This record gives sequence, structure tokens and C-alpha cells, in this order.
Amino acid sequence: MHTHPHLLVLLPLLALCLSGTPAKSQGRFDAALLGGATFNQIDGDRSGGYSQVGFRAGVGTSYELGTPWRLVVEIAFTQKGSHIDNGGFERRIALNYVEVPLLLAYDALGGRLRIGAGVAPAVLVGARVTDDGDQRNTPQENLYRRFDWLPLTASLRYNFTRNLGLEMRYQMSLLSVNTQTASGTYRLWHNNKGCFNRMIGIGLTYTLFAK
Repeated sequence: MHTHPHLLVLLPLLALCLSGTPAKSQGRFDAALLGGATFNQIDGDRSGGYSQVGFRAGVGTSYELGTPWRLVVEIAFTQKGSHIDNGGFERRIALNYVEVPLLLAYDALGGRLRIGAGVAPAVLVGARVTDDGDQRNTPQENLYRRFDWLPLTASLRYNFTRNLGLEMRYQMSLLSVNTQTASGTYRLWHNNKGCFNRMIGIGLTYTLFAK
């Protein structure tokens, strides 16, 4: 799948995430590098378990709204999908997204613990489906939607030092991510039918310009 022109609108957000400086932030801004593993499944594809492993990497910034609340904006490359193994038949679905999480975060324990919740709109930049190791002939862009508009996101980060932290993240798509809606499951309402990404992530963060 070729990169979609809409990805160009994400470049200013990347600049925003990296734009803070110690002189200008005065404690109101911070920035972070993010990286780790993702464990994934797709609700509605008749599989279970977070057995499709990928990775997530990106950058983020946060702005103090008023102690202890912060607005968090990130941009990240995130791998999702599923792995189905039904005794003799194996299918892997690998979905690559560029996502822009927008979270409202609460800092506790003097800023060492950050709890966040929000959404992570994403653009699909690559998809691959293999059955028993062979790639399917069906064009992948016809199987999965270009945008995953509304993944519900929750995060928990604990900083062991001033800069280094451990983060856990959970995501669940609220809108179907595939175009084949005749089968699958539904979420929120009956007409919202198809397949839905679900992800658990764990990784490290390195905070810049921390107080």
C-alpha cells in the first residue's frame, strides 16, 4: 500500500511534538521519546488472544493545563493486527498505522505517575494478510479502511528516574476498521459491524525537558 497524501498533514504535528525548548517551556511543556512492543487481536475475525506481536515508536509532548492536569499530543508508528491458528490453518493480519493520540492526563506522585485517557485517530499506511505463509491476492486497501477514526486509548506511565519511565497502553477501536461488514461483530450500535482493533502495549519512555 502506498503512503496516502493525507499523511502530509501529520508532519506539522511531528514538528509540534519536537518544538519545545528548555528556555521556552518553563515547566509547562515536556517532550518524550516512546518505544515498545504491542500485543494485538482483531475483534470479529473469530480469533482470540493478543498473539500478533508488533512494535510502537514515536514522540510526544504535553502541556500543563493546570496542576495536575496535562494535555498530551503524540505521533507514533504502531503495528496492530491478529494471528489466527485453527489447527492446520494459520492467518496473520499485519496492519501498520501512523496515529496521533490526544489524551487528557493526570499527574500524581509529584509527576512520577501519569494516567491518561483519550482517542488515537490513525491512518493505515500498510496492510498484509498471509494464509499459511502465502500472501492473499486481494488488494489490501480493499479489505481495511484507510482511517481508524476513533480508537479509545488509556495509558499508565511511571517514571523511575527524572527522564526514564515505563508505560502501559490499551487501545480499542470503536468504529469498524474493515470494509467487509457482512460478518464479524458490532460495537456501540448494531449497524457499526465488522472488525475492530484491540491492542495492549508496553514500552519505555524518555522524557525531555522534565521538571
